[in-house]
Amino acid sequence: MKKLKISKYLSTVLYLIAFNNSANSLTIDKKMDTSNNFLLTSHYELPYIASYTLLATSLIEGNHETRFGKTTLKALDSFIWTNLTVEAMKKTFRRVRPRSANSPNEWFVSSNVNDNDSFPSGHVASMTSMVVPYFLEYKKDSNLAYALLLLPLQQMAGRVNAQAHWQTDVLIAGLIGSAFGWYSHSREKPLFLYFTNDGIFTGLRYKF
Repeated sequence: MKKLKISKYLSTVLYLIAFNNSANSLTIDKKMDTSNNFLLTSHYELPYIASYTLLATSLIEGNHETRFGKTTLKALDSFIWTNLTVEAMKKTFRRVRPRSANSPNEWFVSSNVNDNDSFPSGHVASMTSMVVPYFLEYKKDSNLAYALLLLPLQQMAGRVNAQAHWQTDVLIAGLIGSAFGWYSHSREKPLFLYFTNDGIFTGLRYKF
């Protein structure tokens, strides 16, 4: 029953991403009619709340050799690498956001123009990068792990609804976050940063 409800929710969110309400036809990279639905408008602060919580949890649990502590450090590692990648891509591709663009084809726009950081979505990539390590770690233990996937999907729908991103912005961001989440989870120790009782290390064994 839980899986059925989650599947129904996922289908609804994906519909909001892929379909333009006014035309009711399958489209890619089109402006959506903005909705005041709470599910769509309550997305903005969540990645910030999640990232601050992740950092605090890493400081508390990161130096304990527990399953949760290790997974938390992997999620932090995934989050850091994802955001470094996303910021580099934003500055490279300089795509104009839907709310300021006449078409989705406005790429490599002058850095002096506002709203030219649409591709890819930082909100979606960040949230995805944080939840994927936990999902991979606990999916066999509890079906509730699948509920974590609703968070990045809500970000996708919310960012498109706010005309802050095109559909391809959020889809590619989801792939980036998923890739770093999977890679970070597959490593024995984080590549970027981890805490132990002996100090703070990077994956290159450099101690601070």
